[in-house]
Formats: sequence, C-alpha cells, structure tokens
Amino acid sequence: MAGTGDTTAAVIGAGFAGTAHVEALHRIPGVRVAAIAASSAERAAAAAARLGVERATGDYRELLADPGIDVIHNCTPNDLHLEVNLAALEAGKHLLSEKPLGLDADETARLVTAAAEAPGTTGVCFNYRHYPIVAEVRERLGRGPAPHLVQGTYLQDWLLEEDDWNWRLEPERAGAARALGDIGSHWIDLIQHVTGRRIVRVCGRTGRLHETRRRPAERTLTFERGGGAAEPVDVRTEDYATVLLELDGGCQGVLTVSQVSPGMRNRLSFHVDTADAAYLWNQERPNRLWIGRRDRPSEEVVRDPALLSPPAARLAHYPAGHQEGWPDALRNLVSDFHARVGDPGHACTVASFADAHAVTRTVEAILRSAGGGGWVDVAGAVEAAG
Repeated sequence: MAGTGDTTAAVIGAGFAGTAHVEALHRIPGVRVAAIAASSAERAAAAAARLGVERATGDYRELLADPGIDVIHNCTPNDLHLEVNLAALEAGKHLLSEKPLGLDADETARLVTAAAEAPGTTGVCFNYRHYPIVAEVRERLGRGPAPHLVQGTYLQDWLLEEDDWNWRLEPERAGAARALGDIGSHWIDLIQHVTGRRIVRVCGRTGRLHETRRRPAERTLTFERGGGAAEPVDVRTEDYATVLLELDGGCQGVLTVSQVSPGMRNRLSFHVDTADAAYLWNQERPNRLWIGRRDRPSEEVVRDPALLSPPAARLAHYPAGHQEGWPDALRNLVSDFHARVGDPGHACTVASFADAHAVTRTVEAILRSAGGGGWVDVAGAVEAAG
C-alpha cells in the first residue's frame, strides 16, 4: 500500500467514465489519484490538466509496472476490458472495472477465473446499487415477504435520430448487445441486487428504429452527429428490447429497454411487488421511494439519514432536502471498494466479477431468445452468484 490507511489509484481511460472516476476519487479521504492513462499521450495530458491529476501517459502498461500504484480503475471502451483487466490482475493490482466486464460470457468467465487466482480485490461498476434509496429497498425486501412480480424500464433518447452516433453502435467495440448490454445490464444487476435473486429464464424481443445510420467520417469516443455528408451504415445491434423474465423462486417480471424513447434522458426504474408492499424507484428522482399499501395509505420515503435503515443511511452524506444523485452514487461505490482494499473484512456491496458474469450470461440469453422466439434458460445463473 502507498501508506498506512492510504491507497494510490490510477485511472485508465479519459472519457466520460474515466472523468467521473477521477472526480469520485478526489472526494474520498485517504485515496490519491496518481495518474491517468488515455489512448494517446496528448489526450492523457489534457485530461490530467483538466482533472488535477499529476501524471499522464499514453501507455497504461507504465502504470501497471509502477509498484507505487495500488488500485487500477479500468474505464476504457468495452473492447479493451479483457486486455486491460487481465494485465492488471497479472500485475497484482487491485482492480475496479467498468461494466461490462468483457465483450461476451467467454471473456467474463475467463476474468472470473483470473480474479480468483489473483491476490488483489476486484469489483465491477454497477453504480446504481449505491444510491441510499436502493439500499433501503434491498434492506426492506430482505426483511419482508418474497417478491412475486417485478417490473422496470431503462429508457433513453440519445440515439433517437438517424445521424446520432457513438462507438457503442459498433459491435466490434461494444459487443453484440447495445441497448441491452449498455443500459439493460444495469437494470438486470439492480433487480438481482435488491431482491437477492438471480434471473433464471428469459423471453425477449429486440428491435431497431433505424436499420441504417449516418456515421461521421471522423469519429471520437464521444456522442456526435453524423451530418448530411456522413456515410450510411447498416445497424447491427438493437435500439430497444422487451423482456419477460423469471427469478429463482418463481417471481415473474417484465423489462423494457430503449435508447430511442423521446424525452427519456436516463429513466431507470423498478417496481417490486410483495404480499405486504410494493416498492417503486425512479433514478431520475433518486431521493424518493414510493411504497404502495393496500390496508393503509401508501407512503413516500425521502432520502433522510435520520429515517433510513443503517445500510442506507451510511450512503447519504447530506441532510434531508440536500439532493444527492448519480455522482454521489458513484462516489459511494468507489469509497466502498477502496474500503475493502484497505480492509478485506469490510462488508462491501460492490458487484463482483461473478455478478458481472451472471449479467452478461443473462443478456446473451435474451439475445438467443430474441433470435429463436422462445424462453431460454440462463445457464448457471444461480451458481454464478457472487
């Protein structure tokens, strides 16, 4: 370790995720962000200057070879996850990887095995687990009757137009699933986390709003518009999907995922029904939880540390009425992970490599179902529990 009670971190990747990780790390006492790596020395230097990081490099391997760096945050595009994660594990570093863990279940299975054989702490960034209200739902569901029905959505509109473009539209870089893999994976992990149950069977359909899109001639790692002169290219991944699902224990559910729903900026929501109560949470209103009742008035619980259960209250850092959101949930995730690095006995709720592998298997099962038109078992879903 860098020092008693301290850790030194390096972030690989200077895009949206890398920037968010650096900002979260700056908020955690006892953690120093020593370096950032990017696809070029110039891009890394610009990011380091913007984010207040002292060291920049265009070759992430320099950071893996540095004994003064304890923790690696892998925030690269999806197609680099396997390479960077394996290299970090082989270097003996603690590793926090952005999702997906790998491009497909073969890669994620390989990483689960590698992590089990490596000395460091590992985790995957499914950050929606780390909202105080989500922790409150998990705590209440753990004390009450089992859920019998789950419903949910993850809706966005950033790829609504034909000339909207991002590297996630390229299967070679992002994987065979887009809407399901990029945002549906978050909902899958979240519903498994709050219920404590794995998805074991799925029946899905996928669709596209645009069969072709206009891709800009010069592309970056950010969102961009193709423009009138851009070349038309065939779209090979889904814009939206609908999924029937079953959790272990028999709970049924339904999920809708879309990146082409007008006005939906980042609408992740879930609705869990039990015999005692229903729980409804919407990420765009993250500080409120609606609880439905039949035998008495329904209620709305607000994010107030004085009113939440201890596991949820520890994730709330400001008084009631002082709103906390996405960057604060990521800060909670990163803080939780680094606490486990410093204390292996720390009760950490960061998604494990096995959790991420189970999510990838579920996404692939949905794609198989959409291709064949029937129910598909998520092979090994229960055994993959982390």
